[in-house]
Amino acid sequence: MTRIVHISDLHFELPPERLKPGVRQVLDQSAAILKALQPDFLAVTGDLTSYGCFDRNQLSGVRRWLDGLGLDYLVVPGNHDLSANEIRGAAYPIMETYEPVAWERTNFARSFDQGPLVERTLDQVTVLGVALREGDPDSTLVQLARRLDELSGPALVLGHYPLQVTKEQGVLGTFGYQGYIEGQRDRLLKMLRDQPLVRAYLCGHVHAQTVVPLDDHLRQFSAGSLGLGASAGWIIDITQERLEIRSIRGAGPERFWPDDLCGEQDPLDYHLWCGTEPIVLSLVT
Repeated sequence: MTRIVHISDLHFELPPERLKPGVRQVLDQSAAILKALQPDFLAVTGDLTSYGCFDRNQLSGVRRWLDGLGLDYLVVPGNHDLSANEIRGAAYPIMETYEPVAWERTNFARSFDQGPLVERTLDQVTVLGVALREGDPDSTLVQLARRLDELSGPALVLGHYPLQVTKEQGVLGTFGYQGYIEGQRDRLLKMLRDQPLVRAYLCGHVHAQTVVPLDDHLRQFSAGSLGLGASAGWIIDITQERLEIRSIRGAGPERFWPDDLCGEQDPLDYHLWCGTEPIVLSLVT
């Protein structure tokens, strides 16, 4: 059996912590939980930092933190690590500074020494991670399309932004890919739907732990925010014939969004997956 642990939205900060004082302590406490799970690797779906677009030192800091776990890991950037577009960058010049440069000159690429498409193979499962900016200046989707066409066995795809609305009510009814990668969302979703070997799309961004069907063969899993809340993620155990997916909790808050933004749903249920049985996805093609 092979094990992936999916986490997201660490929002790591070097001192002095500004967005969320105490987040580094939460992450350090969560580190013990992650290591005890003994994953073959961590899948980290973006927003590794709060200010990485603006300050490359933040990305270097979170890389040192990840390296210090002693676990293999695969990361993709979120909007706080690689700003999605110029409009977001102008609206949030410190947290989402847009870098109008080629991929290899971005803070994220220089800090993590990787391309916009990353890949890992575990047993019979291929894991593909995508970094996306509006307009796809890095040709990520071109590279992904080519790789999806070459698949001969089951695959998982990692990205930061959800491709489908994660909740029908409250703030998450409109907060996701909207305003970030709207032009690329439809392309990516169609690519994944058209490739029946892709079993799951793992993402973050919304600070809630959700499961949404994208097609008959495909589900979207958003992890919470390990640092800011909901501090949660997923264990993905890979056997010869299936994926068994279970919820895990980190050391941080269980909620992020204010109660009045959760619609009519109980705020805890709004943020966390409450199923007691594992979610099982077949790998048989």
